[in-house]
Amino acid sequence: MNKVAALILVLIVGSFVQVLFAFALCKDSPSIAAAEFSKAYFKLDKAMAERICTERLTSEDVDLVDKYIYLTAQKAKDLGFNIDFMKNRLNNIEIETLSQSDTNAQVHLIGKRRVAINPVYPIVAKLFNLGETYEVDETINVVKEDGKWKVCGNFFSFPVD
Repeated sequence: MNKVAALILVLIVGSFVQVLFAFALCKDSPSIAAAEFSKAYFKLDKAMAERICTERLTSEDVDLVDKYIYLTAQKAKDLGFNIDFMKNRLNNIEIETLSQSDTNAQVHLIGKRRVAINPVYPIVAKLFNLGETYEVDETINVVKEDGKWKVCGNFFSFPVD
Protein backbone atom coordinates (compact mmCIF):
# COMPACT_ATOMS: atom_id res chain seq x y z
CA MET A 1 0.00 0.00 0.00
CA ASN A 2 2.91 2.39 0.72
CA LYS A 3 4.28 1.89 -2.80
CA VAL A 4 0.94 2.85 -4.36
CA ALA A 5 0.66 5.94 -2.12
CA ALA A 6 4.22 6.97 -3.01
CA LEU A 7 3.49 6.52 -6.72
CA ILE A 8 0.32 8.62 -6.49
CA LEU A 9 2.20 11.33 -4.57
CA VAL A 10 4.96 11.40 -7.21
CA LEU A 11 2.35 11.69 -9.99
CA ILE A 12 0.58 14.56 -8.21
CA VAL A 13 3.82 16.46 -7.56
CA GLY A 14 4.98 15.80 -11.14
CA SER A 15 1.71 17.14 -12.55
CA PHE A 16 1.96 20.25 -10.37
CA VAL A 17 5.55 20.92 -11.51
CA GLN A 18 4.50 20.41 -15.14
CA VAL A 19 1.76 23.02 -14.76
CA LEU A 20 4.28 25.46 -13.21
CA PHE A 21 6.65 24.95 -16.15
CA ALA A 22 3.80 25.52 -18.61
CA PHE A 23 2.97 28.85 -16.96
CA ALA A 24 6.62 29.85 -16.93
CA LEU A 25 6.87 29.25 -20.69
CA CYS A 26 3.79 31.39 -21.35
CA LYS A 27 5.53 34.49 -20.00
CA ASP A 28 6.93 36.57 -22.84
CA SER A 29 10.37 38.18 -22.60
CA PRO A 30 12.88 39.83 -24.94
CA SER A 31 15.04 36.70 -24.80
CA ILE A 32 12.18 34.42 -25.80
CA ALA A 33 11.23 36.78 -28.65
CA ALA A 34 14.80 36.87 -29.98
CA ALA A 35 15.17 33.09 -29.74
CA GLU A 36 11.83 32.32 -31.40
CA PHE A 37 12.47 34.80 -34.20
CA SER A 38 16.02 33.54 -34.80
CA LYS A 39 14.95 29.90 -35.00
CA ALA A 40 12.18 30.73 -37.49
CA TYR A 41 14.50 33.03 -39.47
CA PHE A 42 17.12 30.36 -40.05
CA LYS A 43 14.45 27.72 -40.81
CA LEU A 44 12.95 30.09 -43.41
CA ASP A 45 9.65 29.80 -41.57
CA LYS A 46 7.04 32.49 -42.28
CA ALA A 47 6.16 32.38 -38.57
CA MET A 48 9.07 34.79 -38.06
CA ALA A 49 6.65 37.58 -39.06
CA GLU A 50 4.85 37.16 -35.72
CA ARG A 51 8.00 38.31 -33.92
CA ILE A 52 8.93 41.28 -36.14
CA CYS A 53 7.78 44.76 -35.13
CA THR A 54 5.25 46.53 -37.35
CA GLU A 55 7.68 49.35 -38.15
CA ARG A 56 10.21 46.89 -39.57
CA LEU A 57 7.72 44.55 -41.23
CA THR A 58 5.81 47.02 -43.39
CA SER A 59 7.72 48.69 -46.17
CA GLU A 60 6.08 50.14 -49.28
CA ASP A 61 3.46 47.40 -49.62
CA VAL A 62 6.18 44.74 -49.78
CA ASP A 63 5.97 41.71 -47.51
CA LEU A 64 9.56 41.59 -46.29
CA VAL A 65 9.28 38.03 -44.98
CA ASP A 66 8.16 36.80 -48.41
CA LYS A 67 10.89 38.90 -50.01
CA TYR A 68 13.55 37.38 -47.75
CA ILE A 69 12.37 33.84 -48.48
CA TYR A 70 12.17 34.61 -52.21
CA LEU A 71 15.71 36.08 -52.27
CA THR A 72 17.01 33.06 -50.38
CA ALA A 73 15.26 30.72 -52.84
CA GLN A 74 16.85 32.65 -55.74
CA LYS A 75 20.27 32.36 -54.12
CA ALA A 76 19.75 28.60 -53.73
CA LYS A 77 18.61 28.31 -57.34
CA ASP A 78 21.69 30.23 -58.52
CA LEU A 79 23.83 27.73 -56.64
CA GLY A 80 21.89 24.84 -58.19
CA PHE A 81 20.04 23.84 -55.04
CA ASN A 82 16.50 23.67 -53.76
CA ILE A 83 15.46 26.17 -51.05
CA ASP A 84 15.58 23.32 -48.50
CA PHE A 85 19.37 23.41 -48.73
CA MET A 86 19.30 26.97 -47.37
CA LYS A 87 17.40 26.04 -44.21
CA ASN A 88 19.42 25.98 -41.01
CA ARG A 89 18.78 24.86 -37.48
CA LEU A 90 19.90 27.11 -34.64
CA ASN A 91 21.33 25.31 -31.60
CA ASN A 92 23.26 26.09 -28.43
CA ILE A 93 21.54 29.45 -28.10
CA GLU A 94 22.85 31.76 -25.40
CA ILE A 95 21.09 35.07 -24.88
CA GLU A 96 22.27 37.92 -22.70
CA THR A 97 20.07 40.94 -22.08
CA LEU A 98 22.30 43.98 -22.52
CA SER A 99 19.67 46.58 -21.57
CA GLN A 100 15.95 46.56 -20.86
CA SER A 101 13.21 49.05 -20.09
CA ASP A 102 9.42 48.64 -20.07
CA THR A 103 9.16 48.93 -23.87
CA ASN A 104 12.67 48.39 -25.28
CA ALA A 105 15.45 45.88 -24.84
CA GLN A 106 18.69 44.94 -26.47
CA VAL A 107 19.79 41.31 -26.40
CA HIS A 108 22.96 39.61 -27.53
CA LEU A 109 22.37 36.22 -29.16
CA ILE A 110 25.10 33.65 -29.66
CA GLY A 111 24.47 30.24 -31.18
CA LYS A 112 25.48 27.70 -33.77
CA ARG A 113 23.63 26.97 -36.97
CA ARG A 114 23.87 23.95 -39.19
CA VAL A 115 22.18 23.07 -42.47
CA ALA A 116 18.83 21.37 -41.84
CA ILE A 117 17.53 20.03 -45.15
CA ASN A 118 15.03 17.95 -43.19
CA PRO A 119 14.48 17.31 -39.46
CA VAL A 120 16.80 14.27 -39.38
CA TYR A 121 19.69 15.85 -41.30
CA PRO A 122 21.24 17.84 -38.38
CA ILE A 123 21.42 14.67 -36.27
CA VAL A 124 22.99 12.62 -39.05
CA ALA A 125 25.36 15.49 -39.93
CA LYS A 126 26.52 15.75 -36.34
CA LEU A 127 27.00 11.98 -35.95
CA PHE A 128 29.03 11.66 -39.14
CA ASN A 129 30.65 15.10 -38.95
CA LEU A 130 29.07 16.25 -42.21
CA GLY A 131 28.71 19.88 -43.20
CA GLU A 132 29.84 23.01 -41.46
CA THR A 133 28.71 24.58 -38.23
CA TYR A 134 28.48 28.35 -38.39
CA GLU A 135 28.67 30.73 -35.45
CA VAL A 136 25.82 33.19 -34.99
CA ASP A 137 26.68 36.32 -33.03
CA GLU A 138 24.11 39.12 -33.23
CA THR A 139 22.87 41.99 -31.12
CA ILE A 140 19.12 42.39 -31.59
CA ASN A 141 16.85 45.27 -30.62
CA VAL A 142 13.52 44.18 -29.16
CA VAL A 143 10.44 46.35 -28.57
CA LYS A 144 7.19 45.69 -26.76
CA GLU A 145 4.30 46.06 -29.18
CA ASP A 146 0.68 45.30 -28.24
CA GLY A 147 1.87 43.54 -25.08
CA LYS A 148 4.25 41.22 -26.94
CA TRP A 149 8.02 41.49 -27.42
CA LYS A 150 9.10 41.74 -31.07
CA VAL A 151 12.46 42.16 -32.81
CA CYS A 152 13.10 45.46 -34.52
CA GLY A 153 15.92 47.27 -36.30
CA ASN A 154 18.47 45.59 -38.56
CA PHE A 155 19.15 41.93 -37.85
CA PHE A 156 20.95 39.16 -39.69
CA SER A 157 20.61 39.67 -43.45
CA PHE A 158 16.91 40.50 -43.44
CA PRO A 159 16.04 42.87 -46.34
CA VAL A 160 15.80 46.56 -45.55
CA ASP A 161 13.08 47.27 -48.13
